Order: sequence, then C-alpha cells, then structure tokens
Amino acid sequence: VLSLLRWLQFPWASARVAAVCRTWHTCTSRHGEFWARVIPTPEQVPALSVVLQRCGSRLRTLDLSAASSAAFDGDSLVGALRACPGLEVLNLAGCADVPLEGEADLCTALARSLRSLNVRGCRQLQRHLPKLVGPRLRVLEAGWQNEFNATQEDPHEWSDALPRGLFASIGRHSPSIESLRVPGYLLVGGYDDQDNISIKASYRSISEIGKLSQLRRLDLCCAMGLLDSAVMAVARDCRRLRSINLRCCQLLTDPALRAIAEHLQEELVHINISCCNFSDAAVQRLASSCRLLKTLDLCYCSKLGPAILAFLLGDATLCPVLRMLGVGGLDFGDEEAAGVARKYRDTLEHLGIGASRRLTDAGLVLLAGLPRLRKLSAHRLESVSRRGLIELCERAPGLRHIDAEECAFALPAPSEDQHRLSSCLEERTYSYDDSDSETDVEIELEPQEPLSGWVRLASPIA
Repeated sequence: VLSLLRWLQFPWASARVAAVCRTWHTCTSRHGEFWARVIPTPEQVPALSVVLQRCGSRLRTLDLSAASSAAFDGDSLVGALRACPGLEVLNLAGCADVPLEGEADLCTALARSLRSLNVRGCRQLQRHLPKLVGPRLRVLEAGWQNEFNATQEDPHEWSDALPRGLFASIGRHSPSIESLRVPGYLLVGGYDDQDNISIKASYRSISEIGKLSQLRRLDLCCAMGLLDSAVMAVARDCRRLRSINLRCCQLLTDPALRAIAEHLQEELVHINISCCNFSDAAVQRLASSCRLLKTLDLCYCSKLGPAILAFLLGDATLCPVLRMLGVGGLDFGDEEAAGVARKYRDTLEHLGIGASRRLTDAGLVLLAGLPRLRKLSAHRLESVSRRGLIELCERAPGLRHIDAEECAFALPAPSEDQHRLSSCLEERTYSYDDSDSETDVEIELEPQEPLSGWVRLASPIA
C-alpha cells in the first residue's frame, strides 16, 4: 500500500491539515522516499513552511516554479530551508522575494549540498550566486526567466542584479557543472570608468567556463559583451559540449564560430546563433563540420540570406538529421520550402521562417507535407493568404503551434476566412520559451523515485 501511496498528491490546503497525524507519521517514518520531493501548487504554499519544518530532513528536491505566482513569505521559506540539510535540487524560478541577506550559514550549507539550482527570474538571489555554487553542483540556471519580459524592463536593473565575476566563481567552486544557463548576462556600463573596467573584466572572465571539463550545455543568450576569446577558450577546453546558445551575442565574429566548428564537431547537437553577425563562410564551415546537429537556429543573422539555405539544402550530407531549423529573416521562399520538404521530411519538427517576402501559398502546401512538423514560426509573411494558412493547418494535423502574427496577407479575404484563421491560430498557440525543451540534454540529474509528499503527475499510472 505504501508503494502506491507514494504516487498520491496529498491535498494539504492549510498548515493545520499539513500537520500529519501520528499514525501516518509512524507508518511512513521508516520509508525515506516519502517527502523526498516537494512540488507544491500555489494553493499549497501556505502550508509549505510547516511541512518543511516537519519533513526537511528527508527532503532532496524542492521545486517552487509552479507556485511562483503565489504570495511567498520569504522569511518563512528561508527558515524552512534551514531545516533541509540534504537538499540537492532547488528550483526557485520566478520567485522574486527570497531574502538571503545575512544568511551566510544557510548559503554555505546549500553550496555544500546542492546538485541543481534554478534561480531564473529571481533578482534578489542573483547577487548571492557566488556563495551558492559548490563542489557538488551539476546544473545551474540563473539570469532572466523570459527574454521578452526582461527586455521590456529597465536593463540597468538586470545589470545591477547579476554579480560581476560570476563565471570565475563558478570555475573555482563548481568544476563538475554539466549544464550552465545564464541568459541575459546584460552588464550595462556608463556609470564611470571604474565600473566599465569591472564590466569588461567580468565578460573576459567568461573564459573561466573553459575549466568546466564536464560541461554539456551552455546558454549565454544576450550576453552582449561576450568576446571571441571567451568562446574560443570554451570551445577549446569544453570538448563535451553538445548544446550552445549564443543568441544575440553581437560582438562575436567568425573566429568564435570557427573554433566551435573545429573543436566541437564530434559532440555538438544543438546551436542557436540567431541575431548574430557571422558570415556565410563561417556558417558553412559549421554546417560542414558538425554533421550531428539537430538544432540550427540562424534566424535574423544580419549577414546571411538565401545563399546559406542553398548551401545547406544542396548537399544531402550537411546536417542531415535536423529537427529544428531557424531561418527567419533570411527571405525563405518557395524554392527553399521545396528543398526543406525533400531533405527533412523524416526529421523536421520545428521551423522558423518569419519575415519572408518570397514565400507563397504554394510553399505552405509543400511545408504541410512534413509529417513530423509540429511548430512553425511564420510571423510577418508578406506573400501568403489567409486561405493558404488555413489549408496548411488542415493539411498538417500534427502542426500544434503556429506564430502568424503581423502577416501582410497578399489577398483580401471574406469574413468567414478571417474567423476560420483566427480559430485555427487560437487552437495552435506558439511560445518561444518552449523551444528550450528541444535541446533534449541528457545531463539532468539521474532518474529519481517519482513521489513523496506533493508531486504533480503528468499522466496517470500505467
């Protein structure tokens, strides 16, 4: 019976109910897997501190990301964390108020025990990161939680939140990290000369990531001051890297991409270099060297155009197993649609073709023939019709997510077509944040027992 009860989501709604009865406590106290993982919903947050005070010695995983919208009592949570000496996985993504000022002992204890830490979107916690990284850490996620929301805010706020010299601290204290994600390392200058010197030194210290010999995934999206030298050091020394995100790192030039192609050709599977300034020649070198790529995002690269698509699609041996191809802003047309439909019929699941002037309804028909296609970013198209998009949805039943915002439709449409298209798109909402899951990194912590305490099941037990 106990093995089945571990799959239950316990309905604690208040601190009074969370005080487990003596009989239940006696029954479960001999089974360490109970209360090893706690993943509360917002409704369960009021009971959280009481539960952790009682069961903290058992707790190994605390995930508050699904409850981040709830009103947390930060001081109570800090007190509860002190009762969790064996905590290994801590996810506080989106929890804005977790005060750790003056909690040096707690930071030290967490640094000793944590194997996975996620503080994305937690402004207050960013500055404490150097004190929270320790020798057991394998997964670290920091920086902003959502690029669109963060860039609508004052970038100076993020500049003040993120600690200078973070990567040097990681290199010294957490040499076994396998997944490192710090999107939005936006250190903004302009205060005084001394501050600008500190910012440049912090960006140079990103080369310290090269000390992480076990690194498999690196996300430095929007690290505006990232330089070629740092990327070259990482590519040279982190030979196990299989996923790298350099989106919008606009100071990078061709030598950085050539270093990736040279040193990571046997391992690299996912790369995002959208909104960068690499040349055709550098991207051709990448595609020729890294034959295992499943993700290649080139969207809105300022120096690329249809020529890179002709190169990629003209050789069957180049990137033959792509599941995600991002070519938005490269003027994708019907000819390229035909090439994609031929080459990637059996693999492609996600395609980005935004801001295309030459793509017509005929090209959409070709894309509908991709049986595995489930996500399509097709915003700001200029030569398709509403009827063409409707037929795409009807001909491609596996297509579950479409972005067709700001399309300048080629032909006027009857009101019936306008309503039909609106209905199609409402059923197929698209989120750019969901793309993170496509990197299928195999370095997350080992499989654990599925339940203890609060756990949300994705599907019923088979």
